[in-house]
Amino acid sequence: MGCWCLLVGMGGDTDTVKAVAAALTHSGALRRERIDAGLTLLTSGTVALRSLGEGILLGHLFTSLGDPVPDTASWSSDDDGSAFVRRHWGAYVAVRRSTDGIELLRDPSGMAPCYLARAGSVWLITDAPRLIFEQGVLTPSFDWRIVAASLVSRDWRGEPTALAGLEEVLPGTAVSLGTRGAVRHRVWDACRFVRPASGQDLSAEALAETIDRSMAAWARVYRRPLIEISGGLDSAIVAAALARRAEAPHLITFAAGPGDPTELGYAQAIAGELGLPLEIAHPQIEQVDLTRSHACDLPRPNARAFTQAADALSRAHAGAVGADAFASGGGGDDLFGYRQAIAPAIDRLWSEGPRFAVIRTLDDIARVSHATVWEALIRFVRRIVARRSVLADRVDTRLLAPEARELAAIPTGVQAPGFRKMPGKAAHLRAIATLPNHLEGHGRASFAPVLFPLLSQPVVEFCLAVPSWRWSEGGQNRALARHAFADRLPACVIERRSKGAFDGFCARLFDRNRALVGELLLEGALAGHGILDRAAVEAAIRNPAPSGELVMRLLGLVDVEAWLRSWSEMPATAPRVHANGHIAPASPAPDPRVG
Repeated sequence: MGCWCLLVGMGGDTDTVKAVAAALTHSGALRRERIDAGLTLLTSGTVALRSLGEGILLGHLFTSLGDPVPDTASWSSDDDGSAFVRRHWGAYVAVRRSTDGIELLRDPSGMAPCYLARAGSVWLITDAPRLIFEQGVLTPSFDWRIVAASLVSRDWRGEPTALAGLEEVLPGTAVSLGTRGAVRHRVWDACRFVRPASGQDLSAEALAETIDRSMAAWARVYRRPLIEISGGLDSAIVAAALARRAEAPHLITFAAGPGDPTELGYAQAIAGELGLPLEIAHPQIEQVDLTRSHACDLPRPNARAFTQAADALSRAHAGAVGADAFASGGGGDDLFGYRQAIAPAIDRLWSEGPRFAVIRTLDDIARVSHATVWEALIRFVRRIVARRSVLADRVDTRLLAPEARELAAIPTGVQAPGFRKMPGKAAHLRAIATLPNHLEGHGRASFAPVLFPLLSQPVVEFCLAVPSWRWSEGGQNRALARHAFADRLPACVIERRSKGAFDGFCARLFDRNRALVGELLLEGALAGHGILDRAAVEAAIRNPAPSGELVMRLLGLVDVEAWLRSWSEMPATAPRVHANGHIAPASPAPDPRVG
């Protein structure tokens, strides 16, 4: 897998740029790729790179219809980025020179990472932040506010990362880097797409066509994808769409262990319908190392240890079949409005008035949530009377010390503007906004890219325009998506209502590692920094029959502890560059309780 780092000196400071470049390349981990008009690009491995007028583009770019972009494409100086993202989509970071520095544009999908930091007068922009710390240019120090935020909410994500001094360029954002520092502005806003354009076709056929166009574009880049299917609808749609376009797609599924619902029959039915080879892998708890974090290269602890087993099996099979990418249906639930809440009926009431159609939507929601229409009506009336307009933060303070909630740097009660009376659409917007937290922390990404093609910009924009109640029409969740692919997938998959789970696997993983969990949490950095409620953690570990939710919470805390260790134990391999260009010996990694 390739990675890159871009260096830009402010005020014509070429000496410090050279010093930073020398520090980053001395070990051979990075090489100089390009030095052009004040931009120094360092790369490792194979990096997708193209000229973009007077700038460059890192990643993959398509036209709005999914066609290849001509060599003449550019990001014009009179465009703040808004026009560029209307005409193009993909997974990319675009770069161009400005009068006193550079401007960056990260695409809205979130599939192309982009972080930035500063070493004296030099800006460092990269998709692989660990490199700049490993080579000694910066010394890692934890921002405990963000660490605490990751424990309180897995949904929230802001520019600051859990490593002090390192920030993220969020999806759909342009950043000007110059003598004034970093100036950001949004060039893509999901709220702009929630009302259909005049005459926009929102039929199931139009959704299928949008997904097909996006998959065709990706299939020109990745011709041999290994498609990970669970037997559920979202991954099945990815498989069905890629099967038509990719040169040599393969499928892999993961057999359930004791205590978990089996999905194997559904996966086999999908493979049979599509005529694709299916590998059946069997994850084992022995393949999981709780002391290791798959987020060790990331500036946030976004990884789940229990996925290590499936991750390793997927990577091994990808090597065996010569796959050039992993394709996942991740994000489909949120994108296709998979909810059991009453909010879509309220949306319809405010959109169409008190018509019988609202009762029909209540009936649909009742069937989706396995309730009666009378129960749905009671929930509907209570919600309207309560007049809740601001979505409550989804927070989890279990096993945390009282100070942790106050420490966590999370804004409260954020509401999508203009949607106070449309709680269903507001919830849809919020669910889509949380998706970047689930695109990373996959160990197999070191072998080949992990692609989430349902999050392609055209698909996201289409789904945003669909009224919230249409996703539950006919009493089926994700109804429009089911109709869109009903003629390409087995009836058992289209009609399926159950979901897979890993509760049994995680319970056995915890039980096998109970002593280790206690050691990691009670003697680790989180406890040492006063973030954990030690008594509550001890009681949870001693619990002979913990609930599935409690097990997942304990394993989630272990994930964060393993991430902290991965950064605090980083070896010092290179000199550190100071603002004046002087190179001094590297400092050891900091004590994890300091920062």
